Amino acid sequence: MNGLSLFETKHVVSYVTELDLIHNPWFIAGAILFIVVSLLLKWHLLLSCTLSLAGLIGLVTVVHQQGTDLDKSSDSLFMFIGGGAIIIFFLIYMVFLRSE
Repeated sequence: MNGLSLFETKHVVSYVTELDLIHNPWFIAGAILFIVVSLLLKWHLLLSCTLSLAGLIGLVTVVHQQGTDLDKSSDSLFMFIGGGAIIIFFLIYMVFLRSE
């Protein structure tokens, strides 16, 4: 087992879901404080990255709670793909396409 095996998808998803950041009031308060400070100081790149990261953490948590069994339904798969695409398009728009 080398050091890069910790970055496999199953390990990353299990780590994020074990943290349960969506229900952690310290994480929520810190994210809101960081977003407000980023808005006040006009750090648009940091704001975009923070919102995208929080969105991806929320998406992974919600999809993992619903279950990923494809035999029952593929709604969680479509939710993950669609939500991920929306978050990535938001990040690309905010970082590269938006003009001041």
